[in-house]
Amino acid sequence: MTDTPVSTEPPGHAAATRRSGIMSAAGPRLAALLLGAASVAWSAAPLGHGGWPTIALLAAIIAVTAGGLRLALADIPEPDDSYLQPGYVRAWLSFLALLRTLAWEEIAVAAVLWLEVQHPARPWHTAALGAALTAYLLITHIAESGADPARTLRRHAKLLALGACLLALGAGFAMIPAAAPGAGAALLRVLAAAAVIAAAALVIPA
Repeated sequence: MTDTPVSTEPPGHAAATRRSGIMSAAGPRLAALLLGAASVAWSAAPLGHGGWPTIALLAAIIAVTAGGLRLALADIPEPDDSYLQPGYVRAWLSFLALLRTLAWEEIAVAAVLWLEVQHPARPWHTAALGAALTAYLLITHIAESGADPARTLRRHAKLLALGACLLALGAGFAMIPAAAPGAGAALLRVLAAAAVIAAAALVIPA
């Protein structure tokens, strides 16, 4: 007669672990959806009447919503063979395949940028939008890969900080008229050139 191993793990520990795993996966997915929606709203206000602004807004809303659905339904498996499945099951699987085939986040970014260029020049507003879109793509990557957010952010901290500096410099540079003389404009041009050189040094492999 063999002894049956007795588990010392508390009964509620497994359920708590599953809940923790679900919450850790749901957090980045919800954050990606919220960042996408915030980017759309930020670039849309104030919205023009009809024409290209409306088309760009609809495209951005559809892409952000589809990307959020793809992340929310990422854990649903697909059967290897759906030929013998009922019609409604095949329709559902076709819908899942559509969500998982197109690059919705890239489409959303393109639509949001298209929506932003419909407005008059507003450098700092556009710089904030660039930061939000970068965060949107980064958190989407974290949600898809299941990577640790803290570790991912630490690995890209230098590039993210440099990107933020480039956004700020670009916004400040855009606010200076091309013909404006003075030491301030010249200094800003020097700083922008130095930031570009530093960015190239970071991204070009040694």
